[in-house]
Amino acid sequence: MCELCASYTMCETCEQSEYSEDTWGEFGVKHVWYNISVQKSIKTHRGTLVDMIQRPNWGIACYMDNAIQSCEADEHIYHESLVHPAMCAAAMNDSIKRVMIIGGGEGATAREVLKWQSVEAVDMFEWDKDIVDLFKTEYSQWAKGAWNDKRLTIYHDDIFEVIKTSPTATYDIIIIDLFDPSEANTVEWYILLNSIQRWLSSNGAIVMYAGIRNFLTKMQPYHIIQHIISNHFEKVDDKVINPLLHNREIVPYKVYIPSFSGESVFLLIKNTASSITFNGQISTHLTDDIWNSYKIFNW
Repeated sequence: MCELCASYTMCETCEQSEYSEDTWGEFGVKHVWYNISVQKSIKTHRGTLVDMIQRPNWGIACYMDNAIQSCEADEHIYHESLVHPAMCAAAMNDSIKRVMIIGGGEGATAREVLKWQSVEAVDMFEWDKDIVDLFKTEYSQWAKGAWNDKRLTIYHDDIFEVIKTSPTATYDIIIIDLFDPSEANTVEWYILLNSIQRWLSSNGAIVMYAGIRNFLTKMQPYHIIQHIISNHFEKVDDKVINPLLHNREIVPYKVYIPSFSGESVFLLIKNTASSITFNGQISTHLTDDIWNSYKIFNW
């Protein structure tokens, strides 16, 4: 058994090994990657175990607490799908100047946001500084120069405390790239989604990662977030409204991520009058046809 982590076993030379990605609880299977090499294994000061694993044909994959987070081979599919539909939706009404990223420690989300020339400021809230430092110093292929962009400011504060305060200025886009929604973290999602409206501009859009679809369960992770958003009401000017859905709609979409062995679901909250068109102004795999296919849920 490897001294670094019980999830992989080292050979005699400590260069080649097997890595077990345990998804037994979700799908009843365990993925075992063979002939891998362990590039890095650290425990952050926040208590997260980070494994950087070199996998044949896939490049380097990042695992956190034994769960896949990102892989060189296909991370662009995930991050482009997370960022650009929301950016296109908001750009129809105004030029996008201020963007808030919650999570995104690899730097790839910021990379995609900074492709938009109208963006003047990106505030990234990633509370685990050790993860940011790791990707800054040793795995900069994710950010591809975003770390050095003067428009990017990184904060290591706890977003669940920050979001309760009043912002000094609102954001045109808010991107939430956090953990999978579950019954265990419902409180955190309530705190975030019930406070985030104050941080969003009137024509702004929000997009969030909402978990992996699981055919074996009726309740999907994204249902938890949809329920929180749809059932939040406030009294404004003697009227009871849903502040996030006032003149806005929820657009769910799913994207198959090969290294995840499943479909990531994203929820886009956008102005109801906004349409989304990809006309080649940004370098991305997304086209109008691909975007339309992502909105089709086949089960």
